Amino acid sequence: MKTESNGKSEPDRERYVDIKRVSRYTSLPIKTIYDWSNQGKFPCIKYGRRILFDIQDVDKAMANLKQPYLKYEETVNKIVGDLHDNGI
Repeated sequence: MKTESNGKSEPDRERYVDIKRVSRYTSLPIKTIYDWSNQGKFPCIKYGRRILFDIQDVDKAMANLKQPYLKYEETVNKIVGDLHDNGI
């Protein structure tokens, strides 16, 4: 089934998915997802023996794990520049 949004056709996405789907979606091992959900890094819904994840929460959690690449690059460039300026 497809929905229309902004004039573009896109497939419906399930909002709540099991751990196997999250593993495929994020390319993370199932064990890592279990560990992170127990640590609170990945919010989840637990009922009985089942665990469900909200894809929107998964997207937010993954975004929070991104490394600030440019910040590190600026620090490295400053250090290298200081070394060159000091003749080292």
